[in-house]
Amino acid sequence: MALYPSQEWCEQWRNALNNDTAVAETGRNWGVDFNGNWVFEVQPGDGLDKTVYVYLEASGGSCTEACILADPSERDPGFIVVGKYGDFKPVVKGEKDFIEGVVKGVFKIKGDMGKIMRNAKFIRAVANSISSFPNEYLGE
Repeated sequence: MALYPSQEWCEQWRNALNNDTAVAETGRNWGVDFNGNWVFEVQPGDGLDKTVYVYLEASGGSCTEACILADPSERDPGFIVVGKYGDFKPVVKGEKDFIEGVVKGVFKIKGDMGKIMRNAKFIRAVANSISSFPNEYLGE
C-alpha cells in the first residue's frame, strides 16, 4: 500500500492511469494542442503537516509522469488544483466526486475551465483511477 501523498503513491497512480481503458478512451484529445498537465496543491491539515505538490503529466489518454514536486515552479502545468488534504482524501478513497468538489468550490482550479467541462468524462475517469489501488492515509 502506498501512502497518499508520496512518490510511491504517484507511481502507482501513473500505473493505474495507464492501465485504465476509460482514461485511454475519454482522454484521447486531452493535452493534444494544449497543456494538459496538472499540479495538485495539497494543503496541510488532517495529518499532513506541510503543503505537498503532486504533478501529473497527461496527454492523449496516457500519463507520462506523476511525481511529488519540491516546488511547483519546477514544471509548467496547464492546470493547478488547490485544496486541503482533508478534502482530497475522500476523493482518493473514492467516497467523494472530484468534479462535484470543483463545482461546490471545495477545490480551486486555475486553468481553462471550458476544457475541463468539455472533457468531464476524462476528468472523472482520472479521478476514479485514484481509488483503484490500495492507499494509506495520514491521520488514520
